[in-house]
Amino acid sequence: MKLETKNLTKNYIVPKSGEVKVLKGIDLLINSGEKVALMGPSGAGKSTLIHILGLMDKPTSGNVLIDGNDITSFSPAKLAKMRKENIGFVFQFHYLLADFTVMENILMPVWNERKTKKEYALNMLETMGLIDRANHMPNELSGGEQQRVALARALINNPKILFADEPTGNLDRKTGEKIETLMFEMCNKLKTTLLVVTHSQELANLADRQIKIVDGKIC
Repeated sequence: MKLETKNLTKNYIVPKSGEVKVLKGIDLLINSGEKVALMGPSGAGKSTLIHILGLMDKPTSGNVLIDGNDITSFSPAKLAKMRKENIGFVFQFHYLLADFTVMENILMPVWNERKTKKEYALNMLETMGLIDRANHMPNELSGGEQQRVALARALINNPKILFADEPTGNLDRKTGEKIETLMFEMCNKLKTTLLVVTHSQELANLADRQIKIVDGKIC
């Protein structure tokens, strides 16, 4: 999936402070299958940008193009359909559902197709070294195991692009490195475009390209 933005801006209205400009004219191009690291100081607009690119938020102005299609004017229903069919997310916290097993958590995005997707989910668990955890509950897993489950959930529908927002920020470095390597291996195998937000130079070095954003602008 090819992503492009043209003069993208995002403003928020903050009580007592007025309008806050977070993104200030972002022009960005990420080619299909490319692995890109987005870096920059806290508050620079990194998470805001991937939320817009991931169709979870709308820009104040400017355009977002996905595979050449300007999605800025898409209806909420059409955006939801595109997000479900094409986009995966991994966050700093795993957000697993405590009352569901590992397998059920992975299948949650494709619940209506869970019977046909189960074998694929098992294969993914095998690849991630979690096959013996399929019927465990999230609280029975380590932090690294929980994040691997979150990665499997994000990839269960073979998304065309994966957004990862500080995916190993809550893990120790050794565990984080394993997750990072696995994430890149899986995206390469599935030919998934990857945009990862990180403060870690070690993680950024795994990407094809690094982009830095400072004060709402691409440097």
